[in-house]
Amino acid sequence: MKTIDTLVDDIAEVVKGNGGWDNTITHFLSESIAEVAKARFSAKQQPRGYLSLSSIGTPCKRKLWYKVNKVDEAEALPYNAYLKFFFGDIIEALVLSLAKAAGHSVEGMQDRLNVEGIIGHRDAIIDGVTIDVKSASPAAFKKFKSGNLRNDDAFGYISQLSSYVYAGKDDPLVVDKTRGGFLVIDKVNGHICLDLHDFTTELALKKQEMDQAREMVSGDLPDERIPPVQQSKTSPNTKLAVACSYCEFKKVCYPEARCFLYESGPVWLVDVVNEPRVFEVKDADSEEF
Repeated sequence: MKTIDTLVDDIAEVVKGNGGWDNTITHFLSESIAEVAKARFSAKQQPRGYLSLSSIGTPCKRKLWYKVNKVDEAEALPYNAYLKFFFGDIIEALVLSLAKAAGHSVEGMQDRLNVEGIIGHRDAIIDGVTIDVKSASPAAFKKFKSGNLRNDDAFGYISQLSSYVYAGKDDPLVVDKTRGGFLVIDKVNGHICLDLHDFTTELALKKQEMDQAREMVSGDLPDERIPPVQQSKTSPNTKLAVACSYCEFKKVCYPEARCFLYESGPVWLVDVVNEPRVFEVKDADSEEF
């Protein structure tokens, strides 16, 4: 019986064609992709207007408050954003298929979890360990591979995965009750890593975290915002922090922010002392990027 410790090496052997992939896995992958395509494209995507297991640890309290109380104020996502989400779905289905082909136990996929009324869906249980599958840019992949996520967790992934582990405390599929792992693929270069974490500390405080999140979203809008950061070491301009630049409520919190298209991608500037010599997206709801 295989264990989580050999997962990445075993997947690599499948990718190299050294056995494991068969018609059953092919059918599983095709069915998985078909199901997520239907879910994504057969009807308009509706934003969540409730507290979920994946959101209680959102680093920005204002964002979480807006997601629950003012969901209609979220900016509309362009079509390419939905395609990116679908690419992530495809990668998740592929990675889980490879894990199955590699002879590892893959169970509990997208199981609905309910912890004291807070709902969530975990990705999978592999070899008895709660797993969250992530597709990442090369830079983000390095954080997972180096084990540095706890020190640079702009999107609250540690809280998210520890919530799924907490939700599985009475689940017989979950053998390891304290650890969880991020199974991550570099979507540009194809590298895979497994970033395992012991959540003993987080689990002890999870109920308190959940109660505080409930209380916060039931009250008034929090005043504190994630502050802008310096655009560069030499620039007097400030820009939205990484988490804010991806937030669907950034224009509610920072209506003065302006979007400029650099070679590396869009940058949201807040204090513009030196006017950039690049194209400014006047209508940030457009599909310029």
